[in-house]
Amino acid sequence: MLQFIARINDKYSVAELAQMAIEGGCHWVELDLPETSDDFIRATALELKNLCLETGTFLTIVDRPDVAREAGLHGVQLRGAKAAEAASLREELGAEAVIGIEVATAADILKVQNLDIDYATLSDGLSADEVGRIVSAVRRAEVALPIVARGEFTPDEAIEMIVAGANGIATSDAIASAADPVEATTLLLEALQAAQS
Repeated sequence: MLQFIARINDKYSVAELAQMAIEGGCHWVELDLPETSDDFIRATALELKNLCLETGTFLTIVDRPDVAREAGLHGVQLRGAKAAEAASLREELGAEAVIGIEVATAADILKVQNLDIDYATLSDGLSADEVGRIVSAVRRAEVALPIVARGEFTPDEAIEMIVAGANGIATSDAIASAADPVEATTLLLEALQAAQS
């Protein structure tokens, strides 16, 4: 699984970046726009919504559940203290909503294992060895929650994350800063598929 984190970029608009990632085969776009207004996010979400529907792409947002609800997005990822809101958000957003949380350690995942969440994203910058240790500890505790490694991965590094036990990766600049974002997306997906087969 590849999640493209769409952020403000000096070369392309957020919507353009998301469109290129989708064209490259990505089926999960997450809007990470902490410094922007709700109006900007709503406009961007509306611009992408039809494309996401046509291509079967999940469209989620970081830390803005109110916007997720109002704009009809697929879900939300919660960071830090906001993770505590996961239980109430399930009720608010509904059974179909995709709810994830960001975590740094295996202990963080074990603390929230009983919340009704769909996945956990590991903090940026962890090595494949660190990811492997976290995943192993979580699986030993018999927790099956999908775990996503976040970072700026080359295709080879993406393979290392899957081999380490991650269920997928989340990345931004590895696609957004590439000379050809469409091709960069395709290469990452090919690497993930090779690692999972």
